[in-house]
Amino acid sequence: MKTAIGSVLVMFVAALPAPVFAADGDETLLYGRQLQRGEIASTCFARRYDKAHLGSHPHQNVTEMRILSYRPDWPQAESIINLEFRFRGVSEAFQLSGGCRPVAGKAKVLDCAVECDGGLFSIRREVSGALMVDIPAGLALCDGDEALPAGARFGSDDRRLRLGVAEIATCRDLIWDDEIRPKLLQSGSR
Repeated sequence: MKTAIGSVLVMFVAALPAPVFAADGDETLLYGRQLQRGEIASTCFARRYDKAHLGSHPHQNVTEMRILSYRPDWPQAESIINLEFRFRGVSEAFQLSGGCRPVAGKAKVLDCAVECDGGLFSIRREVSGALMVDIPAGLALCDGDEALPAGARFGSDDRRLRLGVAEIATCRDLIWDDEIRPKLLQSGSR
Protein backbone atom coordinates (compact mmCIF):
# COMPACT_ATOMS: atom_id res chain seq x y z
CA MET A 1 0.00 0.00 0.00
CA LYS A 2 2.86 2.42 0.80
CA THR A 3 4.26 2.25 -2.78
CA ALA A 4 0.75 2.94 -4.11
CA ILE A 5 0.63 5.96 -1.82
CA GLY A 6 3.80 7.26 -3.47
CA SER A 7 2.30 6.91 -6.95
CA VAL A 8 -0.94 8.59 -5.95
CA LEU A 9 1.02 11.31 -4.17
CA VAL A 10 2.96 12.23 -7.30
CA MET A 11 -0.34 12.77 -9.14
CA PHE A 12 -1.77 14.58 -6.10
CA VAL A 13 1.12 17.03 -5.75
CA ALA A 14 0.90 17.85 -9.44
CA ALA A 15 -2.78 18.75 -8.98
CA LEU A 16 -2.31 21.14 -6.03
CA PRO A 17 -3.96 24.46 -6.92
CA ALA A 18 -0.97 26.79 -6.73
CA PRO A 19 1.36 27.97 -9.45
CA VAL A 20 4.42 28.09 -7.17
CA PHE A 21 6.69 25.06 -6.93
CA ALA A 22 8.45 24.17 -3.69
CA ALA A 23 11.80 24.67 -5.41
CA ASP A 24 10.78 28.27 -6.13
CA GLY A 25 9.54 28.90 -2.60
CA ASP A 26 10.90 28.82 0.88
CA GLU A 27 12.77 25.50 1.05
CA THR A 28 14.66 26.94 3.98
CA LEU A 29 11.51 26.30 6.00
CA LEU A 30 11.90 22.55 5.56
CA TYR A 31 15.58 21.94 4.81
CA GLY A 32 17.34 25.02 6.16
CA ARG A 33 18.56 26.20 2.74
CA GLN A 34 17.64 26.44 -0.93
CA LEU A 35 18.20 23.18 -2.78
CA GLN A 36 19.82 22.69 -6.15
CA ARG A 37 17.58 21.30 -8.90
CA GLY A 38 17.71 17.49 -8.71
CA GLU A 39 19.24 17.51 -5.21
CA ILE A 40 17.79 14.96 -2.81
CA ALA A 41 16.97 16.22 0.69
CA SER A 42 15.09 15.12 3.77
CA THR A 43 14.32 16.35 7.24
CA CYS A 44 12.53 15.00 10.28
CA PHE A 45 10.45 16.78 12.91
CA ALA A 46 9.04 15.01 15.96
CA ARG A 47 7.56 15.42 19.40
CA ARG A 48 6.28 13.13 22.11
CA TYR A 49 4.07 15.12 24.46
CA ASP A 50 4.75 14.40 28.13
CA LYS A 51 2.17 13.90 30.88
CA ALA A 52 2.60 17.45 32.18
CA HIS A 53 1.87 18.95 28.75
CA LEU A 54 -1.10 16.67 28.14
CA GLY A 55 -2.38 17.41 31.66
CA SER A 56 -2.38 21.13 30.91
CA HIS A 57 -4.04 20.53 27.51
CA PRO A 58 -6.96 18.19 28.31
CA HIS A 59 -8.47 18.54 24.82
CA GLN A 60 -5.25 17.50 23.07
CA ASN A 61 -5.57 13.90 21.95
CA VAL A 62 -2.33 13.75 19.93
CA THR A 63 0.36 12.25 22.16
CA GLU A 64 3.07 11.98 19.53
CA MET A 65 3.64 13.36 16.05
CA ARG A 66 6.36 12.88 13.47
CA ILE A 67 6.83 14.48 10.06
CA LEU A 68 9.24 13.33 7.39
CA SER A 69 9.70 15.82 4.59
CA TYR A 70 11.73 14.81 1.59
CA ARG A 71 12.38 15.92 -1.93
CA PRO A 72 13.29 13.09 -4.29
CA ASP A 73 15.95 13.55 -6.95
CA TRP A 74 13.40 13.11 -9.75
CA PRO A 75 13.18 15.83 -12.42
CA GLN A 76 10.85 18.66 -11.31
CA ALA A 77 10.29 16.89 -7.97
CA GLU A 78 8.54 18.66 -5.13
CA SER A 79 8.67 17.87 -1.45
CA ILE A 80 6.58 15.05 -0.06
CA ILE A 81 5.37 15.13 3.54
CA ASN A 82 4.69 11.89 5.45
CA LEU A 83 2.99 12.30 8.82
CA GLU A 84 2.34 10.02 11.76
CA PHE A 85 0.09 10.69 14.74
CA ARG A 86 -0.45 8.73 17.94
CA PHE A 87 -3.50 9.42 20.10
CA ARG A 88 -4.43 9.02 23.77
CA GLY A 89 -5.62 5.51 24.54
CA VAL A 90 -4.99 4.21 20.99
CA SER A 91 -2.11 1.86 20.22
CA GLU A 92 -2.33 2.05 16.42
CA ALA A 93 -0.52 4.91 14.69
CA PHE A 94 -2.28 7.01 12.04
CA GLN A 95 -0.14 7.69 8.95
CA LEU A 96 -0.81 9.81 5.88
CA SER A 97 0.96 11.70 3.11
CA GLY A 98 0.60 15.07 1.50
CA GLY A 99 2.34 17.84 -0.29
CA CYS A 100 3.06 21.47 0.53
CA ARG A 101 3.34 24.68 -1.45
CA PRO A 102 4.52 28.15 -0.50
CA VAL A 103 1.79 30.67 0.23
CA ALA A 104 1.90 33.68 -2.10
CA GLY A 105 2.65 36.81 -0.09
CA LYS A 106 3.35 34.92 3.15
CA ALA A 107 7.01 34.26 3.76
CA LYS A 108 7.88 31.18 5.77
CA VAL A 109 4.44 29.52 5.52
CA LEU A 110 3.57 26.43 3.52
CA ASP A 111 0.01 25.32 2.81
CA CYS A 112 -0.28 21.55 2.76
CA ALA A 113 -2.93 19.07 1.67
CA VAL A 114 -3.38 15.40 2.46
CA GLU A 115 -3.74 13.18 -0.58
CA CYS A 116 -7.25 12.28 -1.77
CA ASP A 117 -8.90 15.34 -0.19
CA GLY A 118 -8.00 14.18 3.31
CA GLY A 119 -7.74 17.67 4.74
CA LEU A 120 -5.59 20.77 4.91
CA PHE A 121 -2.86 21.93 7.24
CA SER A 122 -0.11 24.54 7.19
CA ILE A 123 3.40 24.64 8.54
CA ARG A 124 5.76 27.43 9.54
CA ARG A 125 9.09 27.67 11.35
CA GLU A 126 9.61 29.61 14.53
CA VAL A 127 12.81 31.53 15.22
CA SER A 128 13.76 28.73 17.64
CA GLY A 129 13.72 26.24 14.74
CA ALA A 130 10.56 24.50 15.94
CA LEU A 131 7.99 23.57 13.31
CA MET A 132 4.45 24.79 13.97
CA VAL A 133 1.73 22.66 12.39
CA ASP A 134 -1.75 24.17 12.12
CA ILE A 135 -4.56 21.65 11.57
CA PRO A 136 -7.83 23.57 11.43
CA ALA A 137 -10.27 20.67 11.03
CA GLY A 138 -8.53 17.32 11.60
CA LEU A 139 -7.15 15.05 8.90
CA ALA A 140 -8.14 11.77 7.25
CA LEU A 141 -7.29 9.82 4.13
CA CYS A 142 -9.24 9.91 0.89
CA ASP A 143 -12.00 12.27 1.99
CA GLY A 144 -12.66 10.26 5.15
CA ASP A 145 -12.86 6.86 3.41
CA GLU A 146 -9.95 5.73 5.55
CA ALA A 147 -10.84 7.03 8.98
CA LEU A 148 -8.71 7.41 12.06
CA PRO A 149 -7.97 4.27 14.09
CA ALA A 150 -10.79 3.17 16.40
CA GLY A 151 -11.04 5.52 19.38
CA ALA A 152 -8.79 8.20 17.86
CA ARG A 153 -9.95 11.74 17.17
CA PHE A 154 -8.46 15.19 16.87
CA GLY A 155 -9.42 17.37 19.85
CA SER A 156 -9.79 21.12 20.05
CA ASP A 157 -6.22 21.41 21.45
CA ASP A 158 -4.81 19.54 18.42
CA ARG A 159 -5.22 22.48 16.05
CA ARG A 160 -1.68 23.82 16.59
CA LEU A 161 1.19 21.46 17.35
CA ARG A 162 4.87 22.31 17.87
CA LEU A 163 7.56 19.83 16.78
CA GLY A 164 11.33 19.96 17.05
CA VAL A 165 13.98 19.01 14.50
CA ALA A 166 15.01 15.37 14.92
CA GLU A 167 17.61 13.07 13.39
CA ILE A 168 16.47 11.36 10.18
CA ALA A 169 16.68 8.00 12.02
CA THR A 170 13.67 9.13 14.10
CA CYS A 171 11.59 9.17 10.90
CA ARG A 172 13.23 6.16 9.19
CA ASP A 173 10.00 4.14 9.19
CA LEU A 174 8.14 7.04 7.55
CA ILE A 175 10.16 6.53 4.36
CA TRP A 176 7.59 4.42 2.55
CA ASP A 177 9.14 4.44 -0.91
CA ASP A 178 11.54 1.49 -1.08
CA GLU A 179 13.41 3.03 -4.02
CA ILE A 180 14.13 6.36 -2.31
CA ARG A 181 14.84 5.00 1.23
CA PRO A 182 18.55 4.18 0.72
CA LYS A 183 19.15 7.52 -0.99
CA LEU A 184 17.54 9.49 1.84
CA LEU A 185 19.38 7.59 4.54
CA GLN A 186 22.65 7.95 2.65
CA SER A 187 22.20 11.70 1.99
CA GLY A 188 22.79 12.48 5.65
CA SER A 189 19.91 14.96 5.73
CA ARG A 190 18.24 15.93 8.97
